[in-house]
Amino acid sequence: MLNTTSQSSLVSQWNSSPRPNLEPLTGTLSAECLGTLRGVLWYRFADSRSLEAEPLVALNKRVPTRNSYHLKQLPDATLACVYSGLDDESAEQAYAGIRKWMNAEGTGSPGPKRELYLGQMLEIQFPLVEN
Repeated sequence: MLNTTSQSSLVSQWNSSPRPNLEPLTGTLSAECLGTLRGVLWYRFADSRSLEAEPLVALNKRVPTRNSYHLKQLPDATLACVYSGLDDESAEQAYAGIRKWMNAEGTGSPGPKRELYLGQMLEIQFPLVEN
């Protein structure tokens, strides 16, 4: 498990989702508390055709609870992962590839999709349903 802090925000359209801003999280915490891992959890709501983006930052140590962010643990999971560049076109190709593989394998994803920023790369993670 990974200790993180996060903030949720609603993104109105699936195809027009900009990368969420991590500054509200990183700007409220001292540098010694922040780990190097940054990312976003994506929650999809089919009934409203909307997305909720939950930017996250890994923590090196415990921080005080505040109303401006949520403290949580990113749970361990069995993941299907794919890597892409940070640009939208590369990310969309990676998402299409991993969805195609998951459909061929007949597996689902029970939780939010994870995007982790690794320098100039994006790691896209889909939690898998364990049989």
